[in-house]
Amino acid sequence: MVDLVTDDRPMRSHARRNRERIIDTAREALTGTGQDISLNEIARRAGVGIGTLFRHFPNRDALLEALTYDRTMALCAEANRLIDTMEPAAALAKWLRCLCYHMATCKGLPASLVAGGLGASYQALEAAATALLVRAQKAGDVRIDVDVPTLIAMAGAVSWLLELDPSQGDRVDFMLAAIADGLHA
Repeated sequence: MVDLVTDDRPMRSHARRNRERIIDTAREALTGTGQDISLNEIARRAGVGIGTLFRHFPNRDALLEALTYDRTMALCAEANRLIDTMEPAAALAKWLRCLCYHMATCKGLPASLVAGGLGASYQALEAAATALLVRAQKAGDVRIDVDVPTLIAMAGAVSWLLELDPSQGDRVDFMLAAIADGLHA
């Protein structure tokens, strides 16, 4: 979870509860409607004032970052595990599948993720993707002209299908296999 320390002091329990309520409310609201809901509406639904929301999240991007942080860090840990346990091309392909499903669970957020607007989460995701991609390229498994933004954009496109219809797993697997074929050196 995102560090709950402000000014080097632990967050008080009331403030922590408010923060968690804001995140839970925002996750529920954004999953249902995309990114159109206002921060004022999120604060209202969470039962807090707008000032409380802004004390925890100074802007929309900070709130979106908090919504995806834990899942993104788990995805980055998975990249490290795959690097240690699988051949380069297979590790990259498996991780891209995980990325697609991750992005699909963040309904309404992949566009922000692909645009790189989610701070530390995106930077960690980009570093994980870079490690996997460079390893596969050095092994001669993946074309040298492929870059990380392209990989993430392709995963975002495939995740959109899952977001629209989660039962499309077979079609997603086919699309990812086609992408892997296109990436092959």
